[in-house]
Amino acid sequence: MLYHVSAVSGISVLKPQVSTHGKAYVYAIRNLTTGLLFGTKHDDFDFMILEEDGRTEVYECYPDAFCTIFRGKRCSIYEIPEDDFVEGVTGWEPELVCGHEVTVEQEMLVEDLYEKLLEEQMAGNLVVHRYEDQMEYKKRISEHIIDRLIRFEVLDREMSDVRFEKYYKNIIEALREIMDGHLL
Repeated sequence: MLYHVSAVSGISVLKPQVSTHGKAYVYAIRNLTTGLLFGTKHDDFDFMILEEDGRTEVYECYPDAFCTIFRGKRCSIYEIPEDDFVEGVTGWEPELVCGHEVTVEQEMLVEDLYEKLLEEQMAGNLVVHRYEDQMEYKKRISEHIIDRLIRFEVLDREMSDVRFEKYYKNIIEALREIMDGHLL
């Protein structure tokens, strides 16, 4: 059994959607706790998500991201069959994909995603690393953000996202400066 978690309820058939990978897939995951983190809209500039030894860890990329993103949000957990799903396609190990429509076997509604994630934390299934104003923590997040800025070619675009201006402006300006060729 696999899980697909979505902010959209009432889905009976999951249809392939294009994401950052550029191809249309139905996305699924084995670990329900990890899946819950995808129950509302966010991206790699909000969190760094890891699965270590079956336990999910989430690192906030800026202060209060966890609460801001998840509090008061509803979502649906869809149980789906594992048939035709494959691993290793997207570069993120926990993620499985399927290139065709998938029929939902069961839907479970989560009224408050933040509260559900706190329950998972209390049960030991989730470790939430709240943003810390400590150099070791900020170094880890900076490495993650820099990787995503380059990988997703964000530096080549106009910055209209509030997060980029508020949290990542200095990183973006520094990267643009060192990438202009003057150091060669």
